[in-house]
Amino acid sequence: MKKADYKLNKVISCPICENMDINYFVKKNDYSFDCCSNCEFMFLNPMPNQIALNRIYTDEDTKANTGYKKAGSRLRRAFMKLPRFFPYAFNKNSLDFGCGGGFVAYALSFISKSSTGIDINQKAIGYAKKRFDRVNFYCKDFHGLLKSKEKYDFVHSSEVIEHVSDINLYMQVLTHLVNEKGYLYITTPDLGHPKVPEDVTKWDVLCPPIHVQHFTKNTVIKLFKKYGFDIVKFYKNKKPGLIFLSQKS
Repeated sequence: MKKADYKLNKVISCPICENMDINYFVKKNDYSFDCCSNCEFMFLNPMPNQIALNRIYTDEDTKANTGYKKAGSRLRRAFMKLPRFFPYAFNKNSLDFGCGGGFVAYALSFISKSSTGIDINQKAIGYAKKRFDRVNFYCKDFHGLLKSKEKYDFVHSSEVIEHVSDINLYMQVLTHLVNEKGYLYITTPDLGHPKVPEDVTKWDVLCPPIHVQHFTKNTVIKLFKKYGFDIVKFYKNKKPGLIFLSQKS
């Protein structure tokens, strides 16, 4: 990535809690992470802009026009999640935010009143539209979504939050999309998990600039409270990943 792809200046306070006590944490692939002493948010500083990041990973899963990586296993795993989603998505308007090839959105269509999938990757949305006709699919960016009039009762956003350059813009979009008392289901790598190596540079998901930030339970509690979401539960996970459900208050 070229130097011009960076914002001009490093931030001097935490993007989540605005704490001024942020310090160098670790360096990998020539990218430096800082960490907040208050909320434990670890983030690239300086941060590449979203346009630069999109160029890196929009084609990550869609290497060919006619296929999608591990499509069969992705679809099976999507349907296996339905019992967990059922109490919050049954007969409701649901959204998979960052839907990729549309597998979870398609599974949700069997229990939801309506199912929608949104992604920035045009190839992924093209694949999803061809394969899953039960779902409404759209290719939109964050700024376009802030203009949307659509609201949802259940929003699923898996392995998205660690990719975005502006964490507050991502949260503003979610706040805009989720109905009052609606639910938000998030998954992301867990920096605070006991299975994360002591030498964090050996953690396979610490892979800048694909992942530009990482979270602990403390981080997401503070972040989601800031935007009016209460954490309902953290799901147990043997692997170093955060899985949690929050509700808009």
